[in-house]
Amino acid sequence: LHRLIRRQRQMCIRDSYNRLSTFGSGSLVVHFGIVKPVVEERRTKGIQFTQEGDLKREMEDLEAELRKKWDGIKDVLFIRRMGNLHIGDIILVAAISASGRESAFGACREAVEKFKKLKCIRKRELFEKF
Repeated sequence: LHRLIRRQRQMCIRDSYNRLSTFGSGSLVVHFGIVKPVVEERRTKGIQFTQEGDLKREMEDLEAELRKKWDGIKDVLFIRRMGNLHIGDIILVAAISASGRESAFGACREAVEKFKKLKCIRKRELFEKF
């Protein structure tokens, strides 16, 4: 099972956990990416994300790649927010439940790194003006 969710509104951490199946799992790893206050030594007000292309397909391909590489994955949850986000807002959730921690940690880390390289997402930092 997998759930690929693109949303603009803020999300609840508990809701993210409740969407993930842990049946048969021995480990669950969740990463929350958040908007940073400083980027490239410059203060920001937030960040803007826009979608150009088939995000769902790209995320499905990422999930398939992770399942092929990492043994024992039981469930995958990706949530990606779009639009204007403020400092501290959750940008993404990458969660992996697996039979063991090695696969859960490894697959989650790989998912987070590949999220940064998704081709159909455009990112624009909203830097403060002095």
